[in-house]
Amino acid sequence: MKKIYLFFTVFILILTTLLTSFADSYSPYRDKFIEGYIKEIHNNKIIIEEYDGTLHILNILLNTKFNIDGVPVKLEDFKPGMEIYAELKGRSISYMESYSTDKIGYIEPQSKMRSGVVQKIDRNQITIKSFNNEKMTFFTSPATIVLKSGKNVDLSVICIGDSIKVFFDDINLSIASKIEIEGKSILIKKIYKGKLINYDEMENLLILSDIKELKNGAWEYYQNTMKIYFNDEIPIFIGGNKVSYENLKFYKDRTIYFVVKDIFGQEKIERMVIKSKYETIYTSKIDKINWYSESMELSNKRNISFNDGTIFVKSDRIVDKYSINPESDALIIADGKNGLYMADVVYIYNEGINNSNIGQNYIYVARLDEIVKDKLIGKDFYVLKKNEWRSFRKEKEFYYDEDTYIYDLENKKQISTKDFYSENYAVDEDSDYAEEHKLRDWYGYMYTDGDKIIAISVKEKLDSLLRQRVTTGVVIEDAVEDSLVGYTVKLGNARDWSRSKNKWMMKNSSLKLRIEDALIIKENKVINPEDLKAGDRLYIVRDDMQCKVIVVKD
Repeated sequence: MKKIYLFFTVFILILTTLLTSFADSYSPYRDKFIEGYIKEIHNNKIIIEEYDGTLHILNILLNTKFNIDGVPVKLEDFKPGMEIYAELKGRSISYMESYSTDKIGYIEPQSKMRSGVVQKIDRNQITIKSFNNEKMTFFTSPATIVLKSGKNVDLSVICIGDSIKVFFDDINLSIASKIEIEGKSILIKKIYKGKLINYDEMENLLILSDIKELKNGAWEYYQNTMKIYFNDEIPIFIGGNKVSYENLKFYKDRTIYFVVKDIFGQEKIERMVIKSKYETIYTSKIDKINWYSESMELSNKRNISFNDGTIFVKSDRIVDKYSINPESDALIIADGKNGLYMADVVYIYNEGINNSNIGQNYIYVARLDEIVKDKLIGKDFYVLKKNEWRSFRKEKEFYYDEDTYIYDLENKKQISTKDFYSENYAVDEDSDYAEEHKLRDWYGYMYTDGDKIIAISVKEKLDSLLRQRVTTGVVIEDAVEDSLVGYTVKLGNARDWSRSKNKWMMKNSSLKLRIEDALIIKENKVINPEDLKAGDRLYIVRDDMQCKVIVVKD
């Protein structure tokens, strides 16, 4: 009897142990939480090893919340080997948290990355919108590295509408360690309109006729027909209403406005909208914007509404509607009649020396009163402010170094810093030596970063600044050398700043400008005239056809 009882007891113990071991693999689903280590993360699935070695393959819910050290993070911030606690819904994770071990918030340098389109710039604070429409704000510091086309550039190069990647060294902070700016592929190439002939759904191809290009503020004939590919992920609108691609074939013979980019040498549609009623083009200043009613009041008192389908272009980039501001000068292609107008395309053509308030670049003209090593004192100087020369009858200190580009306009040559402070570019005009040799202070055009001179061109006499104007536009053809006047460039979509009207005035034709002897600045460095290429956006100070200072905006 004792043997039977002992056998039964052992059997029960063995059975209990087996059942317990078997049940442990299911205990997280009963308890609705799991603890252990991350083995692998792949395609919204995660493999977690419990402390006892049991492996679980779990799904990640779309609305799962993640935390590391109490800070909200993304799934990609978790790495294999991290110790975690997670809450479950069935066999899916609804919440997961972890704690760093070596240093609070430490991650591998630049292992945290976000990407998106720049929505707002406020000095060292930048807001981007990711491609899934989430917004994120981060900060820059003097240590932030900025790269464009693989080259180091200044923070001021960043422009609203740029597509960027942002890298971080610390998961708890929002200070960027590195920013990579997408190159010229972000820029639009042209704005067209044409009539829809056919839509090839299999090839994502549109066939259109009667193609016209928006050029110099008006539609200009381009060609009879066009076959062009488009991105099938972009929305199509008509009168503010979204159109499905399946229904696009029903809009045959309707006019379509479309913006194209150059993708590996081939034009491709990036945004398009179908004309609903009647077209009207306005060139005016936007006085007010009502975000609640989605409408804007122009300086001519015309009210025009906009919607999610309106194409906004600023600095030759497709931007969000919230990127436009009152006091912007715009060309608006409106749709409607009888006082009810809807904007299909809004092309903002404001331009300044700086892309945003990150930049502290200025253009000065000053009399060279005193030059010593590393320092220049300018007297009776002028500064270009809001596209107009402003005069100051006082002195101002500027600084220069061995990297400063110095050009003698009279002798047509670049000079060294030693020649700059040792030669007679600045003299004591009251001295016997100056009077005997008839010496006078020279004048200089200066492009600066704050008070530091990036480049300066000097000449003996002051130009008449009243004759000068500020012009912006896009280079149509690469710069060419003329045997008579030197290098010239052809500018399209040009506009001049009007002081009397306080706005940009669109030119109705292209301009041919002389760029020989001009200070040409790109990304805070001097470039040669032959370096100007088709597609470059320029900000120009000029005297009639002669350019004095050119800033390349891309």
